[in-house]
Amino acid sequence: MEGEQVPENMDSLDENVSTFLNVGCGCSGGQKGNQCSKSFSKETLLFNLHNCLELSREELDLVILANIQASTHGHDEQVGEKRSKSPRCFFTFKSIPICKKMFLQVYGISDRRFRSLKEHYDTFGIYPRTHGNKKRLPSNTLPYSTVADIKAFMSNYVEENGVLLPGRILGYKNDDIKLLSSCESKMGVWRCYNKSCEAAGKNSISYSKFVDLWKDLFPDVVVAKPMTDLCAQCQENTTKLQRSANLSDEEKSVCVKLHQEHLDKAKAERECYRKACEEAKDNFASFQQEFDFTETHSSCSLEKTMHYSFDYAQQVHIPSNPMQPGPIYFKTPRKCGIFGVTSEAVPRQVNFLIDEAVSVGKGANSTISYLHYFLEHHGFGETDVHFHADNCGGQNKNNFFLWYLAWRVANHLHRKIIYSFLLAGHTKFGPDRGFGLLKKAFRATYVSSLYELGSVVETSSSIGFNKAQLVGTHDGKVIVPVYDWSTFLGQYFRKLPNITKFHHFRFALDEPGIVYYKAFVTSEEYKMNLLKKATILPPSDLPAKVAPNGLDAERQSYLFKEIRQFCKPGTEDLVAPSPDLNFANM
Repeated sequence: MEGEQVPENMDSLDENVSTFLNVGCGCSGGQKGNQCSKSFSKETLLFNLHNCLELSREELDLVILANIQASTHGHDEQVGEKRSKSPRCFFTFKSIPICKKMFLQVYGISDRRFRSLKEHYDTFGIYPRTHGNKKRLPSNTLPYSTVADIKAFMSNYVEENGVLLPGRILGYKNDDIKLLSSCESKMGVWRCYNKSCEAAGKNSISYSKFVDLWKDLFPDVVVAKPMTDLCAQCQENTTKLQRSANLSDEEKSVCVKLHQEHLDKAKAERECYRKACEEAKDNFASFQQEFDFTETHSSCSLEKTMHYSFDYAQQVHIPSNPMQPGPIYFKTPRKCGIFGVTSEAVPRQVNFLIDEAVSVGKGANSTISYLHYFLEHHGFGETDVHFHADNCGGQNKNNFFLWYLAWRVANHLHRKIIYSFLLAGHTKFGPDRGFGLLKKAFRATYVSSLYELGSVVETSSSIGFNKAQLVGTHDGKVIVPVYDWSTFLGQYFRKLPNITKFHHFRFALDEPGIVYYKAFVTSEEYKMNLLKKATILPPSDLPAKVAPNGLDAERQSYLFKEIRQFCKPGTEDLVAPSPDLNFANM
C-alpha cells in the first residue's frame, strides 16, 4: 500500500496503537472537550485495524470511499451538475465524532492515501480505483501488423523446413516438437526473415525481439541437436518426411504411417526390456538380505528368474591425464577395452577391463567367454535367465552365441534362457549407465596403470554400481581366459538362417538343442532344432583356450619411446616397459 502507516508485524501494530493512545490525537473535539482518542479503548482500535488488514487494497478503498461519502456535508447535486470541489468531511466512528488524525489511525491509512481517495471521490464518487497505466500498451509494443507478418513468415518457414515426427523425440520431453535441421540456427532464420522484409519493403525487428516472439508464438519449433548413434531407419524416415513437405496429404500419410509403425515396434521392445528388469528387481528383493556377493553361486542353485544386459564400451587409453599434454594427442597410448555386464535388479555392473596385452579382439569367442566367466563368478546361480544385448552381429547377434546358450541349457547350467535384442539405434540400456559413470570419472582422474583404472571404475559410483574385473595384467598374464567356442560348438550345432531378422530367442531344458525365435515381441514364434544330430548333445567340457598375441616388439618399442614419458613415476614399467622384457602369454 502507498504510504501505509500500519506495520505488518502484529507486535509492532500493538505498540503503535499503544503509543498513539498515550500521546493522543491532539484535538479537542471529544466528550467534554477532551481528545477524541480518549473515547475508544485499545482493544476497539486493534479489532478494527485487524479487520482492515484482512481486506484487499481495493476492498479497503471502497470502505474509505463509503466513509468519505457518509461524512461529507454538502447540498444534494442534480444530475449533470458539477460536483463541488473538496467538500469538508466530518468523521465519525461507531457514531462518535472523531478528528481526521483519529480516522486515519482507525483505518490504518496514510494522509497521502486519504487525499488521493478524496480526489478520486470528488471526480468519480464511490467507484473502484484503477491504475493509470492499466490497459495502456508499453511504448515499445510492436504493431499488430508486424507480429502478424512474423507469424505468417514462421508458419511458412516451418511448413517448408520443419519436420513433425510421430512419437517421442530423443532429448525432448514434448511429443509435439517440430524440428528444424541441426544445420539451421535462430540467427539464420532471422536473417532469412530480414531479407524477406527488405524484399517486401516492410520494417523488420531486431534479432532479440525475433527470438522472444519465436518463444511466445512457436514454442514447439526447435532446432535439432547434433546426435550420434541414431537409428538408421529413423534417419531414413526423417529424410522422407523432410522431402514430403510438397507432397500430397496421402503421400505424407504413408510416410508418417511407416515411421509410426517403426516407433511402435521400438516402443514394444523397450517395454519388454523394462518388464524383464522389473521382474528381476522383484525377484531380487525376495532374497536380497540373504545374498552374499563375495561368494560364487553354483548354477541352478536359485529358483528365480534374473536379467542381465551386456555390451562393449569404447576403449580407453592409458595413461590418461585430465591436464592432457599436447604432444600425446598425436600418439597412441596403451589401449584398454571395456566389456560390461549389468544386473539391473541390484543394480550392479561388472566391467571387464581388457588390457592390450591380453586382448584377442571383440569377436564372438571373447564376448561368450566374458559372459561365461561372469555367470560362473558373479552370477546369482539362477535357474532361468533373460539376456538383453545390442544388435552387433559380430559380437552378440550370431549363431555362435545361440549355440553357446543351447549348450548351457543342454548341460543344465540353466533351465530356461531368453535372449533378446533392442532395435538397432534404440539400444540405450543398462550398460550405458555404468559406462557413462566410469567414463565421467575416468576423464577427471589421472590414470597411469590398469590397476588405477580398476580403482577409478570401483569408485565411479557412490552406491557401488560399477565393479572392475581384470581380464589380464600388464605383463600378459591371463585372468579371464577366452575359449574357442565357435570351433568347439560348430561340431554339434548348425546355423539358424537369417538370424539378423529376429530379436527374440528362447531355449528350454526339456527341449535341448531347440531354439524358439521370433522377429519382434508381438510376432509369431517359430522353432528349429540347432543340433546336427538330435541324439548327440555337446559335452560339458570347456573348449580349448585362445592365447592372446600380446604386444609385438614394434608395439613395445613404440610404447617405450613415445608413451613412457607421460606415465606417473613408478608406473612406467607397467604401461611402457623396456622392449627387452618378454611378456608371458598365457
